[in-house]
Amino acid sequence: MNRGAVDLYLRQVKKELRCPAKRKRAFLAELEAGLREFAQELPDLAMEQLTDAFGTPQKQAQDCMETLDAKEIKKAFSWKKLVLICVLAVVLIWLVAVVTLWIDGHNAVNGYDVVYYGAGNSTSLLEDINK
Repeated sequence: MNRGAVDLYLRQVKKELRCPAKRKRAFLAELEAGLREFAQELPDLAMEQLTDAFGTPQKQAQDCMETLDAKEIKKAFSWKKLVLICVLAVVLIWLVAVVTLWIDGHNAVNGYDVVYYGAGNSTSLLEDINK
């Protein structure tokens, strides 16, 4: 039995599936059982033979998706969308913190923060203190 063709077919189906993980696992397990049974009869199994017998991986995924109701699909996508939004928010907060620290580091001179008050054109800190 050529396990490589079966594994490749399963990977391609898995990549195309857009459904809840529980449903995906059940569908892939059922499909794998059928593929392995088919492959035992053919020792030199090729991918073309699998697609002739079972259809393309895209067709298999589409058939699985057609059995789902809209609520299951919406639930799967809303969860992924929420995770993506959270990750993007964390990255944005990190980026703002890095930029703020970088700007703050460039405002320091010899380890001291330089703060300018008013619109004057002071040239030294001593002139500001003596005033």
